Amino acid sequence: MKLVRYESTGYVATITMDRRSSHNALNNALCDELRQAWQSFHDSDDRVAVLASSEEAYFSVGADVNDLPVNMWHAVPGLGVELDKPVIAATSGWVVGGAFVLVQMADMCVASETTRFIYPEGKIGTTAGGVSSVMARMPHKIAMEFLLVGEEMSAERAYQIGFVNKVAPKGQHVVLAQGIAAKIAANAPLVVRALKKLARDAMPKGPLETVAEVRRLLDVVRDSDDLKEGVKAFAEKRKPDFKGR
Repeated sequence: MKLVRYESTGYVATITMDRRSSHNALNNALCDELRQAWQSFHDSDDRVAVLASSEEAYFSVGADVNDLPVNMWHAVPGLGVELDKPVIAATSGWVVGGAFVLVQMADMCVASETTRFIYPEGKIGTTAGGVSSVMARMPHKIAMEFLLVGEEMSAERAYQIGFVNKVAPKGQHVVLAQGIAAKIAANAPLVVRALKKLARDAMPKGPLETVAEVRRLLDVVRDSDDLKEGVKAFAEKRKPDFKGR
């Protein structure tokens, strides 16, 4: 059973988490499928992506404590797969912990009025540090309160501080996000990509973003034919024939 659905209409991709049995808890399988979806978006002709949930009450409860993802960063838009095309998060219900990181790394957010953001790691006694990038996406004092106190933030409050672009009536958040995505998709794609890159490069990078950038580079080397050829040539005591792939 697939945990992530990818649907494309008019250059807009809608990527929907669909692990309802556990309220979209981020386990290894879901994170792997999200990364595959981001790769599909990267490789496709789609110009904008909307990240959504299959249920209203929960966007995602965050990391699955019974199956902690080894590489949760793979699931994060722009980290597991570098993206030069915009991503809009369409949230509803609870957005918890690691799921908040997914939203913070999207370019825009349309939140149902039911949305409740919370980052409870201080109450649980653990942290992965991925949330540090929020400091470039929320006012400092408000971000510190959100992280350190660990209490929920409503969609309206998130809108007031500029973390959310639009607050939608219950059940209308995905349609509204898709409408915004369609407007972006109608614009010149090269300009949209250039503007996203310029904006992204102007923002301070958190540790997770820096590590992800390094990991992506190293993954290319690790998975390359050149690595296999180099190891084989070393074992055979000959000069390697590298192909650059």
